[in-house]
Amino acid sequence: MPALPSSPAPLDEPSELVVRTLRIDEPVDLLAHIPPGLSGAWLRHGQGLVAVGTAWSVRTAGPHRFSAASAAFQHLAARSRIDDEVRTRASGLIALGSFSYADASARPSTLMVPRAVLGVEEGEAFLTVVGSGTEPEVPASWRDLFPSTPRAADRPDLDVDPEHTPEQYRALVREAVTAIQGGQAQKVVLSELTTVRSTTPIDVAPLVAGLAREYPSTWVYHLEDVVGASPEMLAQTEDGRVFSRVLAGTRPVAEGGELSEQDRRSFRGDAKERSEHAFAVDSVVDRLVDVAFDVSVSPEPGVLRLPGLEHLASDVSAGLLRGVTSLDVAARLHPSAAVSGTPREEADEIIARLEPRDRGGYASPVGWMDANGDGQWAIALRMAHLVDEHTVTLQAGGGLVAASDPVSEHAEVLAKNRPMLRALRG
Repeated sequence: MPALPSSPAPLDEPSELVVRTLRIDEPVDLLAHIPPGLSGAWLRHGQGLVAVGTAWSVRTAGPHRFSAASAAFQHLAARSRIDDEVRTRASGLIALGSFSYADASARPSTLMVPRAVLGVEEGEAFLTVVGSGTEPEVPASWRDLFPSTPRAADRPDLDVDPEHTPEQYRALVREAVTAIQGGQAQKVVLSELTTVRSTTPIDVAPLVAGLAREYPSTWVYHLEDVVGASPEMLAQTEDGRVFSRVLAGTRPVAEGGELSEQDRRSFRGDAKERSEHAFAVDSVVDRLVDVAFDVSVSPEPGVLRLPGLEHLASDVSAGLLRGVTSLDVAARLHPSAAVSGTPREEADEIIARLEPRDRGGYASPVGWMDANGDGQWAIALRMAHLVDEHTVTLQAGGGLVAASDPVSEHAEVLAKNRPMLRALRG
């Protein structure tokens, strides 16, 4: 794929957008109305938004991909006409975005305004429709644009093909740990790529619905070629505040099980896990200094329980400096030590040597932003890249420190792939 310009390149530049958000005066089960051919989704605890069509989009690349996309969208927002009778989070003009991990990535980063959005926020349902230079057409019923979620195909056979054998991946982990023990870095996040081929076509709508039902406390996302269920909020801004949830330190558990209280206490006190977690928290706090003030962190990490995994989790919050958008914060925090390492430059050098492939949209910001700059950006984890009708590539990894064990780290990667594999099987 040829390199894309780092300056914004809108695909269809309208003179203005005309945006209307209408209240829906009936309960809406959002997960039951994820239509075939959806263009985007952002879901958590049955709330969020589902999108169809594209009214505007911009693609960027290079080290300025975040600021170029943000500037293009803010320019668009300034000349758009917005009629929002609901005025809740994610109503009015919003753009969904998926950015690439590396400055040199051949995969374009995208920020996209949908033609229509079905949303639910705090139990209130709404429909947003968007026209390019003219009043948008409002359907007789929101169901005309958002029919029922299609049923998943019968359980397909899946061919699961990791890039490395278990022994090969463990050898890479040992090599990274040796580099850390030799003082080249303090923490490195290594990942593994797995190609999955399905005997039946992969339908994104029931895949998204399945992830949202099975993993309701994660942020389930889809845009362009990425789909997944992330447990980690990189940057959420609202009312002048910014929030970030940091996950680092992981224990796999049996499917349907959880750690015993004794094992959980041991997990919370484990020096290796606490060290890995501290690097991730510090990287977020240090980078917030330029965009926020009055930063506070959870006194002690808690344990976030998810199906098949438990994580050490800390919440970071701060006041947001005037004029800073959610995407500005996400750009500042990416990549955090939770997905790269510490120090960042040294860790990236080790990753480039041991993982010499383009991460694409893996471990990078995915989410949405409104016309005021507020929004939510998760880290694209527990994810797949959609390759073709029958093929996806999964990517998952873990943080390595001097005390990391290659066998445990490989088990962690397998556990992190489980949500997508389970969703693909239907």
